[in-house]
Amino acid sequence: MLEKEQMEKMLAEIESKFKTVVDASMEEKLKSIVGPLVAQETRSIVEKMRVERALFGHDRSGLDEEQKKKFVECVKAITFGRTKANEALIPEQDSRGGYLMPKEVANAIVRIAASVGLVLSQAAKWEMKSDELDIPNYTGSFLEGEYLGVDAEGAVTGLSFGSAKLITKTWQLVFAINKALLAEASVNLADWLLALAAESLANMVDKQAFVGTGNPFVGLLYNDDVSVKTLATGKDTFAEFDVVADSSAMIGDIEESVLDGAAFYMNRTVWASFRVQKDGAGKYLLDHAGTPTDAILKYNPTGGGVKPAGEILGFPVFTCRHLPLLSATAVSTKFLVFGNFKGMAYGDKGEMEIEEHKSGNFGSKEIARSYQRALVMNHRHAMVTALPTAFEVAKTAAS
Repeated sequence: MLEKEQMEKMLAEIESKFKTVVDASMEEKLKSIVGPLVAQETRSIVEKMRVERALFGHDRSGLDEEQKKKFVECVKAITFGRTKANEALIPEQDSRGGYLMPKEVANAIVRIAASVGLVLSQAAKWEMKSDELDIPNYTGSFLEGEYLGVDAEGAVTGLSFGSAKLITKTWQLVFAINKALLAEASVNLADWLLALAAESLANMVDKQAFVGTGNPFVGLLYNDDVSVKTLATGKDTFAEFDVVADSSAMIGDIEESVLDGAAFYMNRTVWASFRVQKDGAGKYLLDHAGTPTDAILKYNPTGGGVKPAGEILGFPVFTCRHLPLLSATAVSTKFLVFGNFKGMAYGDKGEMEIEEHKSGNFGSKEIARSYQRALVMNHRHAMVTALPTAFEVAKTAAS
């Protein structure tokens, strides 16, 4: 019995060390491709998934070990040339082949992305069967109807429905990986590939939703249909936003029916300046410097995914790296969003494709001479602000 326990302990230690080696190797190799911060965030997701499996028997991907092994075997087959390409899978590139990922893998990536991305965890989801989908875009006032008098004819109310069009675009992720690592790793590598794709997808969707300029999507800061709260004359910097008075005004501007689920969104450096704002007596304007209460943590529009960084007047605060830094303050500049992301539609085609490259420069390195293969992932999705009145953007004064 003792020998069995010692053997199990030894195997556990070997497995733990192997995971550590794989993690360190993957993180180091990714740094040159996606940067150290993204590599570190990806590792953090992988570690959280392992904790989830230890505690609950499954992780946020929804895949079991067998499905992950099949996914990695598929990647290996592509990388080592054991799978033949089907050129019809990539309509934009008839001369090159692609390999369609299993649908459960694509769904797993989106599930993980929803746990780390703001928009993917909060936006209204639309399943798309084609590359374009028209959805209703209500631009009128909120309806009340009327009470009829005796023998009186009721008025006819015209509904102001526009059309918001979801048009799919192709998102792509490219990274290089060592062939030796592919040959040796299985479930551990699957965690890394899934987490890397999910983090990248969530990151880009957040960027387009907030600051997209039309290439390919228009973000909230550049959407002409989203109302703007311009700060009073003299408040020409981000730090002069009054975290109580101006926030209260923005809350009052949003229709009551969409306040349930609304939140504030800003860069973490801007939030840091708001948390220490004081009144004339030297007291902090926000209780507990804006630290989120248990009620706010429970009342989380992300459904338990991304956690609020704090709260303002009872509404969650989420920070986003893509919104303007405090150091980027300038006159007539939009920098903060308040609203409900159920007013933004996200369309998902569902399919995800993977390509393999045996040569070419990736991260300024010719992979053919470095015993590597480059993997290219593609996913088609769409995004549009379906209810502009669900949002308001804060903007500094002109002077």
